[in-house]
Amino acid sequence: MTYTILTLTIIGIVLLFWLNNLIKNCFSRSFCILKNRKRKSIETKEASIISVKTIKKGKKPLLELLVLFENFSGSHIHRKIRVWDSKPHLQRFEQDKSIPIGLNIARKPKDPIFLSQEVCRFSFVFVLICLLKILVYVVGSYILISVALEKIFSSPEKYEFVLRTSQTWQIGLILIGVSVLLYLLLQRIGVLVNGKTNEQNWNLLYYGVGTTANIIDYKNTEPFIKNDKTIQFSYAFKTSLGKRFEGFDKKIIDGADVDSLLESDLLDIMYLPNNPEVSRIKENLESQDFIHFLNRLFMIVVFIFSVVFVFSFYKTVF
Repeated sequence: MTYTILTLTIIGIVLLFWLNNLIKNCFSRSFCILKNRKRKSIETKEASIISVKTIKKGKKPLLELLVLFENFSGSHIHRKIRVWDSKPHLQRFEQDKSIPIGLNIARKPKDPIFLSQEVCRFSFVFVLICLLKILVYVVGSYILISVALEKIFSSPEKYEFVLRTSQTWQIGLILIGVSVLLYLLLQRIGVLVNGKTNEQNWNLLYYGVGTTANIIDYKNTEPFIKNDKTIQFSYAFKTSLGKRFEGFDKKIIDGADVDSLLESDLLDIMYLPNNPEVSRIKENLESQDFIHFLNRLFMIVVFIFSVVFVFSFYKTVF
């Protein structure tokens, strides 16, 4: 029963992984806002709109706003927020205008920003669609596993031989191996971070103090993508109390911009006021587009492998 147990374990891990993602993406953000409004862990701030980008046109267009606002230490930071403009005729979301935003501290270390409203409203249709998707997924998974178990336990020796000679369990192990390898690789080059580092970055961005640092040294690395280079900087800065600290951080730079950056000899950084030894380049904290792209790419790769594995399991057992 070795290969049977191995295959069923992998199929269980895959189905639970995607169920967790489905529930989290459907409900966590909206219900988190409602719950934490009651707990008074929502901070409201005024943000200035720097630029507006239309993601999806229509009667209620989807907009991506680049906003500027003060963090909890009074330093100005840039963040992006996406909103559905339900009343475009009011022209609420235009460059140089101000909008109220909310910072949901309880979402730490996830992105806490959302468009603040006096009343936290929910779309009944959205909740209904989410419930329907989860119901269909759970029922489909239950039918798949229950029927498969019935077939396997009706003739365990036969299916042990079938699963041992099939490629299903091998595809499952490749799925897990490739996922872990990609995760470790992206973490190694600094694109994906672990939970502790992610929380530290969150604290730096929302509680950190911004200042200018002098470049002490830098180390060139091999090109990362096309002409881009990953450069590790060593820098020194002074806190608001005049104490000197040193830090280091990596930055992905276009090859053509490397010389101009090094000539300036300066970097915009942020440090924690209660622990100045913790600091990072400000642009690394604000720029999340590339990281989000790689996260999506990672999930797409895992999804494709998952579909192939589940289909192989279905073909083998049924």
